[in-house]
Order: sequence, then structure tokens, then C-alpha cells
Amino acid sequence: MPLSFRKSKDRRSIDVDGAVKKLKSLYREYSEQYGTKLFSLRGFEDRYRSALINKLNINTFLLAEIEVFEELKKKVKKPDTTGQTGTSYSEIADRIIEKNLEKIRKYRCIDFHPDAEEETKYLLGAVTDFYYEVWDKVTDLLRTLGLKANLDLRIKLENDFSYFVVPIRGSYSRAVDDYIIFLSRKNPKDNEKATVNFMKNGGILLNNCLRMVNDGLNTIQNLQESEGELIELKRYKLKLVRVIEDFRLSDIRGY
Repeated sequence: MPLSFRKSKDRRSIDVDGAVKKLKSLYREYSEQYGTKLFSLRGFEDRYRSALINKLNINTFLLAEIEVFEELKKKVKKPDTTGQTGTSYSEIADRIIEKNLEKIRKYRCIDFHPDAEEETKYLLGAVTDFYYEVWDKVTDLLRTLGLKANLDLRIKLENDFSYFVVPIRGSYSRAVDDYIIFLSRKNPKDNEKATVNFMKNGGILLNNCLRMVNDGLNTIQNLQESEGELIELKRYKLKLVRVIEDFRLSDIRGY
């Protein structure tokens, strides 16, 4: 059974206090059954304390901790029968974190501030490239087909892209400027909140783009003469879905 961690209203984030309490409870439970070598409550508490001291992104830290616990749980539920030695906690954690980072590092990195979280820099690069390389083609295609039902959504999305991507003063967009203001305060809680909001805004934008593309596909499928446009729009959808999944933003709701 998967862990039951309550989702917060922000992006793919979790309720921090609730997640910490849940993990502590699970470590106590599983350490009684399987020992503290794998399920060490003190080890988790030390890592959590270190994350706070070192001003890590607590949301990202806990998401990784949850994934690692799931891996450890699978390990004891389905013992290794190959005779190989067990994998340590740190090896499992490193593997999961590196796997998640590998997915986003294939996108362009826009290093807008040294204190910004790594995932925000890659998300900005991914959304920027999608906007300038793909989005105009999508909207032109929908306009060519005379799809007016989603005109209001297209206008709102253009405004949202302008906020998130398009430079308004200097080199960066208003979304980046807003994020940098929080980072300049050098307050870990402000930084965490700003990171969550930045990722949430990017996720809302991308998922609403997907909504519009899906609306277009549903309409085109009823037009037999538009087979070429259908194939083209499906190709753009695949690019969009890949970005959303690589940044784990699928759970974010749109407008």
C-alpha cells in the first residue's frame, strides 16, 4: 500500500508538518518489524535537521524521502533472492534524486540567481523554449482551423506566458523578478515559499496549455479533412506532456 501523505494545494508539494509526522511514525513502525539498519528514525531526524540547517528545499527533500521509504519498503516486502548485498539508504536516495534530476537536466538551464533552486532554473528554460519554439505553432494551427471556442483561454495563456517567460525589465520576466525579490531576503521560509509558487505557476501554465491542446484535438477528430493537422497537434501535445511529466507537475490543476 502506498504511503498516504496529504497533498497541499501547491504544485506537487506536500503538507510538510504532516509528512514529517507520518515518516516518523512509519520509521518507528517498520524499525520494530525490520530493525533500525534500514529503518532508522534517528537517521531520518538527522537528515531532516541537516536539511533545515543547510537551507535545502524542504518540499523537494521530503518528496525524495518519501520515495526512498517506498523503495526500502519494497526491499523488505520482496527480499532479494539473488544473493547480492543490500543497498544502503544513501545509495537508494542518491539514485532517486539523480534520476529525477536527469529528467530535467536535458532542458535548457537559465541560471537567473545563484540561490534559486536548480529545478526552477530548468523549468524556466523548458517553458521559455516551449513558448518560443512550439506555442505559436499551436495557436496558429487552432486559428487556421477556426476553433474559436477557446479564444478566452488563449488570451489568458498569452498573458500568463508574458508573466512567466517574457522579459519586462532587463533580462528576466516578472515571475523571475518576483522570485528574486524573495531570494534577496535571505530567509529560508521565504525562499521555500517562492520556489513552490514559481513551480506552481509554471505547472498551472503548462497544464492549461495541455487543456487547450486537448480541446483542439477533440474538435479536430470530428473533422475528417483535418487529418494532417491532427497529427501535427498530437506531436505538439507529446512535447508538452513530456515537460509536465519530467518536472512532475501532472497533479497541478488549471484554472
